[in-house]
Amino acid sequence: MKENILVRIYRFAFPIIVAVIFILLLYILFPDSIFYHIGGILVLYLIPPAGKESMVPAAVYFLKDNYGIWSIFIASTLISMVDILVAWWVGWNWDLVKMIPLLGRYIQKLEKIGKKKWKEHRILRKFAYAGIAAFVAVPFQGSGGLTATVIGRIFGLEKYKVLASIGLGAIIGTLIIGFGAYFAIFTFGEKALLIIGGIIIFIIVLSVIYKWLKGEEI
Repeated sequence: MKENILVRIYRFAFPIIVAVIFILLLYILFPDSIFYHIGGILVLYLIPPAGKESMVPAAVYFLKDNYGIWSIFIASTLISMVDILVAWWVGWNWDLVKMIPLLGRYIQKLEKIGKKKWKEHRILRKFAYAGIAAFVAVPFQGSGGLTATVIGRIFGLEKYKVLASIGLGAIIGTLIIGFGAYFAIFTFGEKALLIIGGIIIFIIVLSVIYKWLKGEEI
């Protein structure tokens, strides 16, 4: 019993400790102005409907003056780390997560979304772990590391392989968006953010209309 308690504490605390170390490293490595902007972006990334399609371009924008083309890889790594850390903690503490009053209800909703999305993508189901990576890489709301972890748990997939797939998918997805955002900013300058923002709003509006026409809950 004592060992089980220690294991539980370890599983609960260790990913959080890693996340704290990650934040401290960002504070040490980045100038204050960049740290607070990037910190805000990483926090917003945790709050729906913010996603890779909006937060990666924002991160690239604030990093580009100091790091040039490397801002693509830095932004990709930072956003991917959020997905990985969240997926890691949830995967290790699944039973506890479902007991948290507000978060538990959100997880139950994600279970329904995850089951539906997984059923809609037969090809992804045939290649389970590659499918999870592709699912995370696609920049749509509900396709991040948290939902992918829920899907992995629902279908009984091996949690560490799921975590590796989430990490791979997050990196691929954020790199693609990062390259697009960087060259859009390079080509169109400050107007690029307005263009990217307009595209994102257009996609969100189309998504809402599509769900409404299908009679789905928005």
